[in-house]
Amino acid sequence: MRKALTIGELLITMAIIGTISALVLPGVIKDYHKRVYVTKLKKVVEMLDSAINQACSDNNVSYFYQTPYAAAYNSGGASQAFIDKYFKKASGDNSRPFASKYGIINSSSTGSFSLANDRHGYAKLASGEAVSFFCWANSDTNSRYCRFRVDINSTEGPNIGGRDLFSIYIDKYTNKIFDNDPVTECGKEYIDTEDENKTKTKYNFEGKGCFAQLLENNWEMKY
Repeated sequence: MRKALTIGELLITMAIIGTISALVLPGVIKDYHKRVYVTKLKKVVEMLDSAINQACSDNNVSYFYQTPYAAAYNSGGASQAFIDKYFKKASGDNSRPFASKYGIINSSSTGSFSLANDRHGYAKLASGEAVSFFCWANSDTNSRYCRFRVDINSTEGPNIGGRDLFSIYIDKYTNKIFDNDPVTECGKEYIDTEDENKTKTKYNFEGKGCFAQLLENNWEMKY
């Protein structure tokens, strides 16, 4: 009885294995990266929740709107003070912890990422993530909310909204962390709410709606 493969049979077997690997491996790698992104994001969300509750505790209040950081739009350095006090920052230059441009899922388009120094607090964290923080003024229609933007890889790639960059909101009156744009489909265009005629669209390079989809899908990046 023959007990070994011939060289021809071995080569054919190796070719089959190589073909299967070429078809399957990219999907496996992509799924692995998605799991890594989600794991990092969950860690940052825990940091945000801890910072919010600690700020309330330090100010002897129940809700974030009662802290001095909740009106960061009007109070100049309040947003940066919140970041400085409640997050462990990386050493060195933190002047721009975010990439200057971010891509859009399933698109070659990119969008410019801005940080308004007079309104946003931001830093690169010791664990490698970039975080920015901003609260709307009491006169604003979104005055109930504060927003975090998180890049779990800081300036390193892939720099794509919904992959490593996310927009996450807190309700100042409940301390709840959520997504203020659940109706915005992750990776899609959306109507500019500042446009009076509601006709202009923006590319969703900040990952609006992606955090909502993650929560809905039990922290699985299915998009």
